[in-house]
Amino acid sequence: MSELNHALEILQKQGIKKTTQRRNILDYLIQNRIHPSADVIAKSLQMNLTTVYNTLDILINSQLVYVIDNNQDGKKHYDYFGHPHYHVLCRNCGKIVDGTNIDLYNFPRLAHEDSNFLIEQTSLEFIGLCEDCQKLLLTHST
Repeated sequence: MSELNHALEILQKQGIKKTTQRRNILDYLIQNRIHPSADVIAKSLQMNLTTVYNTLDILINSQLVYVIDNNQDGKKHYDYFGHPHYHVLCRNCGKIVDGTNIDLYNFPRLAHEDSNFLIEQTSLEFIGLCEDCQKLLLTHST
């Protein structure tokens, strides 16, 4: 099953209609792992910005899309989150990278056991300096 079909199946199980806009935005986020802003999505898909925001809200509530604020450009960035993964954010340039080498599937269970909360969503972000910014800082410090 393709990743897009997996996502559309999740929407269907949640009783959310599979509209063209939802399909297109999900496909864009799955294919383009660049963590785009809503503006970039709207321009890339030639969609109305309001439609993009409304569609993203639905996809966020369905837990298929995750919002990332890199605190650099004043914009929210969006990521397909059909499978749990973490993010590494550069505090200097705002670069966002997906990480997959940590098993996040047990985190909700562990958090539930520790807190007795009903865990509905998992997110993990690491903030630091990307390799390029590290090199830039080293160049300026010498």
